[in-house]
Amino acid sequence: MNWLAHFYLAGPDPHARVGALLGDFHRGPVAALADPVWRVAVREHRAIDAWTDAHPVVARSRARLAGPLRRYAGIVVDVAYDHCLARDWAHWSAQPLAGFVEAVHAALRADYDRLPPRMRSSVDYLLQSGALLSYREAAGVERALAGIATRLHRPSPLAAAGPAVAALLPAFAGDFAEFFPDLIA
Repeated sequence: MNWLAHFYLAGPDPHARVGALLGDFHRGPVAALADPVWRVAVREHRAIDAWTDAHPVVARSRARLAGPLRRYAGIVVDVAYDHCLARDWAHWSAQPLAGFVEAVHAALRADYDRLPPRMRSSVDYLLQSGALLSYREAAGVERALAGIATRLHRPSPLAAAGPAVAALLPAFAGDFAEFFPDLIA
């Protein structure tokens, strides 16, 4: 799953939300983290990723991508699923998405000085870009994929994938609606 879903699944604890993002940046043993809340959150992040990657509905979503995008199917599906979560946020949470995102931003700002240096640029991006809120729109998906393409070590088709992914969003939405309750459970 991508970041919005990880923040959502982390629950209301601000440190757990930060730890949920840390799961994409911390390499090595979880026991090396000094913060016990972060240790739990990173373990949960890793478990969510492993369970998600093995889920048959997610495999079906990845299989929807053809050609050069197939190699990046995990990334595309993560972003598409965050779009589905953001678009239908009121179905999953009583808290408005804007309020949730502001709480996530506040947690990230509060723990900023404790973050690994390589994580700070991603946090800066989240705080300045409005990315989590932009996932509600297909154009936000397109911007997210283009941004990810700039961070990859080799050229990828992600920057130009917007139209192909937009055409698949209805199918991804059906997959997400089937998958996400399983993940929450």
